[in-house]
Amino acid sequence: MIIFLSELQKEHLNILHSHSTQVLVDFCKLAIDYLNNGINQKKYTNAADKMDLPVNTIQNLVYALTYLLVEACKHNLSEPDFKSSIAIAGFSSEHQEVLVKLYATKKAELSGALNLLHQKEPTYQDLTWRFEIQVASQGNLEEIKPSVAMDFVLMTPKIFSQSKDNKRNKTDPANRQISPTHVNVPIQDAKAASQCQNVINHILLQCDLPNLVHMTNKLDQALKESKSQHVRKVQRAL
Repeated sequence: MIIFLSELQKEHLNILHSHSTQVLVDFCKLAIDYLNNGINQKKYTNAADKMDLPVNTIQNLVYALTYLLVEACKHNLSEPDFKSSIAIAGFSSEHQEVLVKLYATKKAELSGALNLLHQKEPTYQDLTWRFEIQVASQGNLEEIKPSVAMDFVLMTPKIFSQSKDNKRNKTDPANRQISPTHVNVPIQDAKAASQCQNVINHILLQCDLPNLVHMTNKLDQALKESKSQHVRKVQRAL
């Protein structure tokens, strides 16, 4: 898969084409800082003074570079596909090596943060169980009926508020110049949303031994299918 940037995004990134790889490295650091901590007006002003460019131009350049990294992580691009994408965007071979190295270094962290931001389905957290035996009843004094009581602990993320960032976007015209697909939440905020803004649910179940064996067999079958070549192809396609 190849990422195709808009003409406006290419225009923002074209500034880097005429500068050295060290300048690109500096802007990569600004992009990572933006993802981790949000907008840093002081750093953008310093960069604008050094390059003799307007501050808005520096901001748009950081946003476009951030968009490129995030889109690559969102689509789980391989390094060759990412390299092809930035080659189409006009980056030289030296600049491509810098960006590929950045992508390989930050891919896991960015992908994890994106997963936290878009996570909606409940996720497994813990399981406690208890073995119970009914040894008699009024109808049968010698009855032995074993069963297992289970408590599944599931975590569902709350809707992560972006009101602060939306307000900032409305007041900053530069933010409206970037593509609609734009990261508005720093990585640390995403992690905090996952750890501190969740709904914990306890699902209580009780089943007899035949059903427990059946469930175990089905789960084992699903686990084996998840490792099959067909499922791996589907995962890569998604």
